[in-house]
Amino acid sequence: MPVTLEAPSSPRGLLALGLFSSLALLPAIAALILSYDSTAQPFSDLALSIALWVFWLALWPKPRHACLVAAPLLIATPLSVYLVLSQHSQLSSAVVAIILETNVEEARQYLQGLWLPLLLSYLALTATAWLAVRLLARHEVTWQRRYRILALVLAPLIFVALHLVYQPLERAAAGLEAVADPYGITQWPQEIESARLTAPFGLLLQVSDAVESEHKIMAASRARAAYRFGAHQTPVAAERQVYVLVIGESARKDRWSINGYERPTSPRLQRETNLVSFGDVVTLIPATRVAVPIILTRAYSQPGGPFRERSVVSAFREAGFATYWLSTQAPVGRFDATFSAFARESEHVTYYNVSGGWGATPPDGVMIEPLERILAKSEGRQFIVLHTLGSHLQYRRRYPDEFDVFKPSLSKTDPELMHDQAYKEALSNTYDNSILYTDYFLSRVIATLESSGRPLATMLYVSDHGEDLNDGGCDSRGHGPATVAGLRIPLFFWSSDAYQQDFAAKVAQLQRHRNEPLTNESVFPLLLDAADIHYSGEDLSRSVMSASFVPPAKRIVYSIMRPGPLDFDRAHVNRECVLVND
Repeated sequence: MPVTLEAPSSPRGLLALGLFSSLALLPAIAALILSYDSTAQPFSDLALSIALWVFWLALWPKPRHACLVAAPLLIATPLSVYLVLSQHSQLSSAVVAIILETNVEEARQYLQGLWLPLLLSYLALTATAWLAVRLLARHEVTWQRRYRILALVLAPLIFVALHLVYQPLERAAAGLEAVADPYGITQWPQEIESARLTAPFGLLLQVSDAVESEHKIMAASRARAAYRFGAHQTPVAAERQVYVLVIGESARKDRWSINGYERPTSPRLQRETNLVSFGDVVTLIPATRVAVPIILTRAYSQPGGPFRERSVVSAFREAGFATYWLSTQAPVGRFDATFSAFARESEHVTYYNVSGGWGATPPDGVMIEPLERILAKSEGRQFIVLHTLGSHLQYRRRYPDEFDVFKPSLSKTDPELMHDQAYKEALSNTYDNSILYTDYFLSRVIATLESSGRPLATMLYVSDHGEDLNDGGCDSRGHGPATVAGLRIPLFFWSSDAYQQDFAAKVAQLQRHRNEPLTNESVFPLLLDAADIHYSGEDLSRSVMSASFVPPAKRIVYSIMRPGPLDFDRAHVNRECVLVND
């Protein structure tokens, strides 16, 4: 016989309802218990979650039906709890977007070492939810009319009251998140934004935002098709010239011996007399899907957003250069990767990662012979992008056997257990080997340019972001959080002898500014100034090759794990080794 919520004689039904409700609210409960971030409001998130959940239950005469309809949202519960435990953050639209973009191979690699606990978590979740719903079916819990009306009135009032209490913080966080988000996600009214980190309904907002961002990426790509920089090159004496941009992957600045690392991980570059290594460069965000567009464009910090303009590829193309894009990265994920849209601005695009995965891929050296063929063409002016896999997981698959120097290291068949401390040394050594191979690859690019017969030649190398390697006393691996290792990146500039003679003033400024604080936004103006290309809206104060250069007043960086900006030079490292504002 149906009972009311107030009936003490129905413990099984009430227990079942409480059990299911605990599953639904588990991410918010975990965040409150761990209090993972002093700038977050875990109490507010949990209170708002409870208010929304009670309101949801009150919409249904029988709570069992409410639980059944909400059950699909539990699919995010294990992931949300994992993020709280490992990254000290909650599920966000950026994480959802990366999940949507990730292919099966990349997901499989990441989950090595986690698949068993993840499987057990989902089995436990499913069994517990099934048990709760089954108990509710046998011991039905129903609302008395007056209590349903009371809940439908009080729950929204409590939600609004909490929103008003935390409104200043929420408004600031939402506004700053909007600045950080390069995908132009619509900002909901603050009353809705308050629900973003609630469980389980916040997932709906996060998925909606992630899908919207992908649609806007493609729409913006179509919209900028007609954009023109008005770029033109100042006449130079040399007819045959080439400028190469090498985009690195997951290479942190402090693992290169050219930057002071004790191991000889970059012996070849250290012998290059015409190479400048910049000492203080950070990426604005440690995520490839955002960092690469920042490298390629100048629009990230502009109010209109990053996708209103085309990339540096189009600027070179307008200036009369033949443009090429060679890549060992995957051409697309489930959605078109952000950098693939920019790659298509090139006249010639070639991907060498035919599997679309990150496992059995060719090393970056596969692009050397095609580079030689391109340079041998009769074209007078060329701009070439080499998008590498560099030090991307799996590290051991990024380099040939002869570069497996630092031991003990992983074999190609060993699992890269990202979260197993027992593998810490081997993973670190394997990562260093991948840097050693990148040193070799870059030296081959330089040698190819030197032998190309093109007097004016430059190569700029910059990594999209760094990588955490369970070092510095922190249990952090991979990238995404705002850590020093994940944000500091290498930036190298090499130029030919003829270039150094013809552009001696530019090279002198480059040397002068080599230790200035920079970000990956510095790449766009540096590339075009190096080629003496001028364009509408040119700002030479942003180019380290210019006597007018002015270092950025602040370096505002972001994390994909938590909203809000961070002043890199003023933030401090908390106990989880993550940067937080004072």
